[in-house]
Amino acid sequence: MRIMAISLIVIVIMATIGTAASEFLSVEQVPVQGSAKAFIFQPSTHGDVKLLKQGRIAGILTFRSENRAWERLNTNNLHSVPTPLIVYFTKDGKVGVKSIVPGRKLVLEGMFSIEDVAGPSGRPDLDLPLTARIRYKVRSLLGTSSCPRGYEELNARYCIIENWEYLKGSYYADSRTFVEWVPFMGLKVRTEGGKKIERIGASWGIQLTTSTRAVWSLSVDGIPVLDFGSSYSGSTLKVSYAPEPDVRTENGYLDRYLNLPLKYVVAIYNIPVYDKWRKQYASIPIAGVYPIEVTMSGFHEVTERDLNRNKILTDYLLSSHFPTVNTGSKVKVLRTTSYGTYDNIVFEFRGSSNHKFYSVPLGGSAASWLWSKLPGAGALSITFSYSNTSQSVVTYGIRVMNAPPNQLYYATVLKRDIELTKDNVELAMYFTTIDDGTDSMPPCFGNVCPSSTNERKTDD
Repeated sequence: MRIMAISLIVIVIMATIGTAASEFLSVEQVPVQGSAKAFIFQPSTHGDVKLLKQGRIAGILTFRSENRAWERLNTNNLHSVPTPLIVYFTKDGKVGVKSIVPGRKLVLEGMFSIEDVAGPSGRPDLDLPLTARIRYKVRSLLGTSSCPRGYEELNARYCIIENWEYLKGSYYADSRTFVEWVPFMGLKVRTEGGKKIERIGASWGIQLTTSTRAVWSLSVDGIPVLDFGSSYSGSTLKVSYAPEPDVRTENGYLDRYLNLPLKYVVAIYNIPVYDKWRKQYASIPIAGVYPIEVTMSGFHEVTERDLNRNKILTDYLLSSHFPTVNTGSKVKVLRTTSYGTYDNIVFEFRGSSNHKFYSVPLGGSAASWLWSKLPGAGALSITFSYSNTSQSVVTYGIRVMNAPPNQLYYATVLKRDIELTKDNVELAMYFTTIDDGTDSMPPCFGNVCPSSTNERKTDD
């Protein structure tokens, strides 16, 4: 009996240890096409960056992720686990960065030439263990490599840092999580004199469900790219703004912004490389933004009574930073009817893979932190996607309700053209200006200005 009791205690202890381990560790297996030298990172729930795996990968990639820890953060709001990012180097001297999505094959094709995205940097201060110092000393004596200590051969020209754990400090990898209100939609009307618009109608709607998917907005040396993250879990969010019957301008001027509270992570990496041809140390700056949570749920019918009462509807632009790289605009030239109206100003955007994409600016706190780390804020935005058949939808309509008859106006909306897995997509950014064309440039939104008047095309 005593032996049986001891055996049962041992079994219970082992089962408890196994359960505890499974709650904190998540083992991922991903099929890989191609091979490369790689570093795999993931933001942790504690706010830092975790190195999940490094080395040469091919075939089946197996690693432990932080997914389970993220899933343990209980919230009823829409939330998404930030997928791991892989930074990889191919033999042809190219670098790539991708999101590792469960169930999706990881294709290790070079995306950018190292020569195009690496900039000169100082020699990194490495913390080499004794065994590594001895190994590099032997390698130098034998002349088997022309790479400096701490680096390994990629090809005839480049060496890559061999072990990420040799690097000291947060300069090479860092992340921070931000919780702040960010502008989701906006309208700016600027008309004067005989073309003054008196009243504007709006039909704005945001419905985010579990069919919404988070997207990594990435920057490689200032070049923007996108990659899918994971789908959201949690409760649906519905926000509508449709003032009845319309909104009166202030002598032809109007500003309205619909804002949402977001929790999102910003991660930065400086990847050390060595150029043997130039005998030069260099680094590749990479940054990424991932929307973790919409910290509000339920149905919210916003009216003019909510203006400036809280931050959901404002007549001023919240502290934010719009992307400037690959940011352009769509323009419609409007002619009011003989009754001084123009109905249903809408814009269409080109998606990809049956998905639509919606993008909003970084909040002011995140932009300031990012600029203090590396110059990549201009390439980044907070991005969501949803399929064409999903219940998630973003709608945005504007109407001119009372203006002088038979007059021309310019409606200009922001957009982004970004590469997504070899396919260019348009990211909708529903921030529109309506002006009378008096000035040579349409009004700006914060740090970004749409196209000039001589680039505007007539809308048929």
